[in-house]
Amino acid sequence: MRDKFLIVGVLAIAAACFAGKSLASSRPFTVYDNLFYQGKPNTAPAGLIASNILYEEAIWPHKVNYGKLPERSVFEATVLKSLTNPGPLVLDIEHLPLKGDATTVAQHLHTLEKLADWAREAAPGRKVGFFGTNTLQKIDPANLADARRLGRHVDAVFPELYTHGSDQDNWKKDALAAVAEAHSVAPGKPVYLYLWPQYVTGSKHQFEYFSADDWQFELSTSRDIANGVVLWSPSRFKWDDASGWWEATQKFLRG
Repeated sequence: MRDKFLIVGVLAIAAACFAGKSLASSRPFTVYDNLFYQGKPNTAPAGLIASNILYEEAIWPHKVNYGKLPERSVFEATVLKSLTNPGPLVLDIEHLPLKGDATTVAQHLHTLEKLADWAREAAPGRKVGFFGTNTLQKIDPANLADARRLGRHVDAVFPELYTHGSDQDNWKKDALAAVAEAHSVAPGKPVYLYLWPQYVTGSKHQFEYFSADDWQFELSTSRDIANGVVLWSPSRFKWDDASGWWEATQKFLRG
């Protein structure tokens, strides 16, 4: 653990879980669909809510003027074009981290704050936040104040919790840490964990689909510590539910 706030947060969440008290008992748990599998069936009947993601490539096509504020009207039009689903809007901007020298951090923070504010104004009633990588996740203690400042400009936090290995205890520790950090940088705001039903790039089981048991573990753990999950996949893979992960998802939602 990198900082005292993180240790305290993890211990508080873990204590509730290990005492048999699901944090889900006091609030709803939502499963959002951000899956891009080829041949994906309609997941709405199972209870998933389709979500929206705005990739940085759409904000800065071909990375021209990357990191500089686009014209507001152009950005708002891009936001509106991306709102094809009823769920939240997640801004996926992964190359403007809140770390480095003070000037760089200030520039990145200014851009991220403005984009979040503009997106919220263009999409009233939608939860708007950043995908976790290099924004409001794994913050260096030296930049905690900057992260908390950015946290005031979002409606929710969306940490990335993709799976690198088969050790469930390690994944749970990472999940607890991510949720505690999210509560620290954006107090009082909901936390939705990004999950991918395949093992992540570069891992031992790279791109293998989860077994029903392993996927059920991640969904159940998420339900105990967060407000919901966003299920994501890249578009280069075909829908494959032979491993049982989709059956486990439907069973989880029925429960």
